[in-house]
Amino acid sequence: MEKKTKILFSSLAAGLFLCQAAVAADYKTSVGLGVGMAPDYEGSEDYTAVPLLFARVGWGDGDYVMLKGTQLKWNLLNDQIEFGPLLQYRGERDDVDNDQVDAMKDIDAAVEAGFFLTGRSGPWSATLEFAADVSDTYDGFLITLGGNYRQTISDDFKMTYGVSTTYASDNYMETYFQVDAGNRGTSTLPNYNADGGFKDVGLNVAADYSFNAKWSIVGNLGYKYLLGDAADSPIVDDEGSEGQFFLGAMGVYRF
Repeated sequence: MEKKTKILFSSLAAGLFLCQAAVAADYKTSVGLGVGMAPDYEGSEDYTAVPLLFARVGWGDGDYVMLKGTQLKWNLLNDQIEFGPLLQYRGERDDVDNDQVDAMKDIDAAVEAGFFLTGRSGPWSATLEFAADVSDTYDGFLITLGGNYRQTISDDFKMTYGVSTTYASDNYMETYFQVDAGNRGTSTLPNYNADGGFKDVGLNVAADYSFNAKWSIVGNLGYKYLLGDAADSPIVDDEGSEGQFFLGAMGVYRF
């Protein structure tokens, strides 16, 4: 169970990077499966292999339900302005490779619910996501802003370039980056107070190559740089890394 939940956290992170814009919506239904590499936990310098999952079922004028990683979205509008609820799972921080962080009190898995809004114009798109903890794990929220540009190299080959940033509430930052008597456990990390704010900026590049009308392979390289109190936390500054890489490849079948 410990290893499973760690993989689910990393799968969420890697899946969001890999599937954010690379898989086209040309077909009503798409399914994908692959493998990636993602940080052991947010702020870690250690990496772990993770499964990558993707499924999208569409109908009408842009309506769809989509699973990417461990995030589920339902678009209630159209293919130009997308809006709807989202639900995602964040695995517990437990059984990590770093001894100091592993000695801290475990963080339970979290279920987050919220909404998303995406606007599209030609090859450009912009997205706002709001997700709040509904499982009493950290009782906070995250706001993510992102933008993407999709370049058509040929009928068979497309590239997507993306940027993003995430704002985290006080409670999220305290849970995942603060060090105090309440969560230190047997770790010897120094006390540290983490306040809410913008916690990261990210870049990602994805390539989508179609072998035929049904099958394609999607590859992605993503990078996230932790900011502010997240970067300065001893969990990251002393024991981890501000730079977080994500790498993955996925086979996709469209029908």
